[in-house]
Amino acid sequence: MESKVKILYFSDPLCSYCWGSEPLLSRLRKEFGEVISIEYRMGGLMPDWSMFDGKEGGPALVGRHWPEASQHIGFHIDGDVWTEDPPASSYPPSAAFRAAMLQGEKEGHRFYNILREGFFHRKINIARKENILKAAADSCLDMEIFKRDLEGKGQEEFERDLKLAASLEVDLFPTYIFSGPDGKKVRLAGFIGFDQLSRTIKDLLEAK
Repeated sequence: MESKVKILYFSDPLCSYCWGSEPLLSRLRKEFGEVISIEYRMGGLMPDWSMFDGKEGGPALVGRHWPEASQHIGFHIDGDVWTEDPPASSYPPSAAFRAAMLQGEKEGHRFYNILREGFFHRKINIARKENILKAAADSCLDMEIFKRDLEGKGQEEFERDLKLAASLEVDLFPTYIFSGPDGKKVRLAGFIGFDQLSRTIKDLLEAK
């Protein structure tokens, strides 16, 4: 069955609200099944630490916001990673996700979840190559292919994602762009509750 509502979903591996949205996306898949499709794209939240220039505390600022994020998403995430071993950029794990996806959607998402579980709950710096490779091995990816794609096709796919995000002016994560069967589009950004996500899909289906 062809999907009736397509969701272009912009995520980032360092984004707490993206991680918090995963249970909601899983629930959407269970409730709507083949009526929807969800296409992940990487948005490029943090190229490097320059985004903290002039801000007292640097990356630790992010960690200070995670207790509040934990309350919003409904489970605890450990912000100490931002003071103990902060990632230098979200770009390496983003390209790694795109490389993993080349081995299959199921494989790619398994890798993405294992990678982020380490970051948000075990304070693992997922910008480090050795940690990316361990997550890939734990995900049972073909490591020879993954290492090749990490520097090649995966990086190319990530660069395409960045261009798409820029063309659509995506600057908040997560961002959802819904496309209904009649071509109507709806855009939502930030941490969106299940009821609003579900209602958006239903409204687009009813507008058919």
